Amino acid sequence: MEGVFETLGDEPMTSVDGRPTVGMQRALYGCQTSVLWAHFFDRLGFRLVLTPPTNPLISKLGIEAVTAETCYPVKVSLGHVKMLLGKTSLLFLPSIISIEVKNPGEVGFFCPMVQGNSYISRAALDIDMSSVLNPVVHLNQGTGRLAQELWEQTGRKIGVGKRTIESALLYAKEREADFTNDLIKTGRKFFEELNAGSPGVIVTGRPYNLYDERLNLRLGRSLSKIGLSAIPMDFVDCSNVDISDFPSMYWGLGARILRTAKMIGGTNGIYGLHLTNFGCGADSFLEHFYKYCMGEKPYLILELDEHSGVAGVMTRLEAFKNVVYNSAGAVPEQEQEPRFAN
Repeated sequence: MEGVFETLGDEPMTSVDGRPTVGMQRALYGCQTSVLWAHFFDRLGFRLVLTPPTNPLISKLGIEAVTAETCYPVKVSLGHVKMLLGKTSLLFLPSIISIEVKNPGEVGFFCPMVQGNSYISRAALDIDMSSVLNPVVHLNQGTGRLAQELWEQTGRKIGVGKRTIESALLYAKEREADFTNDLIKTGRKFFEELNAGSPGVIVTGRPYNLYDERLNLRLGRSLSKIGLSAIPMDFVDCSNVDISDFPSMYWGLGARILRTAKMIGGTNGIYGLHLTNFGCGADSFLEHFYKYCMGEKPYLILELDEHSGVAGVMTRLEAFKNVVYNSAGAVPEQEQEPRFAN
């Protein structure tokens, strides 16, 4: 994404290199789709501006703004949106209903709290909608239908036609596919370089907690510190894993998590750690299936919230590490070189 986005600072960024700016949160769907939207808006002559990684101020703003109890990622999201208000030419606050799916029969829905994030933000923060782009978006549709959707809801406000939007969308999807392929290549390299006899861990979760160090309490660094080599699930291609024993899987990210879990359960020397957040309704169902996929193999489900203490997390990780090493019959940790792909 180098050269096609900016990170919001303390001052407003209403234009960059003569381009009007479009602000988007680095939370929830922003952690998963920012590559697509950065290239999309760049192609249309805009510059995407992302909020900085979650910090104590953003967290505080979000917790103070929330009007009903939610999971921590949703609270954090409100802090990110509040940081953007009045700072960019336009604010991109879509209602993304579904993610792209590769397997027929899956619907790929987002969690309803993510789907409704635009409405939650507007109600909590009393947002002036005159400069807001708030389309309802279905990423599981073909490019033509998605372009039609975006054009009908945003075309007039940004002053571009349907063909231009479709062309920009095609280009953005190609760049997103390149990015995904690069992740998979990095994942293959990770496993190739894994020390012989050393167990590896695949961390499942949702992009907004896997890649936000405030939400995951620097999980990657903690795993490396105790000698466990780990990689997030997006670096592993599990698209061909059969989950027909979970018919009509409703959640898009849930399907990806279960595919990864099944791959872990059937692969020697690889173990699973599932990262979730207190109050996650989707995971309250999904965790039962995750356990089923693991079979007799040890695993860890790590549930976090807005508390920032890591002592309890480290205790659980160290216990998990001991169980994993015993299960794998691995060599002592002092002979290993831990790695974490991120």
